[in-house]
Amino acid sequence: MREDAGRLTLGNDNYLNYNSGKISYRSDFDPIIWWILKTRGIRILGTERHALNFDIQSTHLLSYVNGNMNSYWAERVKRMENSSAELSNFPAEDIDEEIEWAVLGLLRQFYTLKEHDIISKLGAGEYALLHLPVEWYPIIKEAMNIRKGEKEIIFTSDKERIKMAIRFSKYIIHYCNEEKWQ
Repeated sequence: MREDAGRLTLGNDNYLNYNSGKISYRSDFDPIIWWILKTRGIRILGTERHALNFDIQSTHLLSYVNGNMNSYWAERVKRMENSSAELSNFPAEDIDEEIEWAVLGLLRQFYTLKEHDIISKLGAGEYALLHLPVEWYPIIKEAMNIRKGEKEIIFTSDKERIKMAIRFSKYIIHYCNEEKWQ
């Protein structure tokens, strides 16, 4: 495993993985995993992370995030937009989950492209409130409140929340594609 540290392709070998409170095995390690391990990894056993020869650079991270934004996220936003009428009939909890996932997920990518690092979802929301136009504050605060489990009412309807989440998602993807941070 030590010699595999930072390799973007590992073949068919499975490695122990811990994510969202669950242990599993996986073989597909993306640049985000290696970047977090390289910059924030905590040794439990074995070699200190500083002694490992990670073959991961910020250019790998930025390229991966940019590609993810323009494939997975762009398609997800299109699907949201095409089904926005149906979405507004979903239970509020499902709408909350989608808004939190989309807004804070895209803001994490915004942060990564701008700062060449990784941040938490709430950290990305706080960062965005300092760096994006005030017109987006309501949907950013809404997503942050959902994440924190706070029930402050910002929007008058689910339809309004969905519409603004879609507009914001399209805006942030366009904004990130227009900037030349890399």
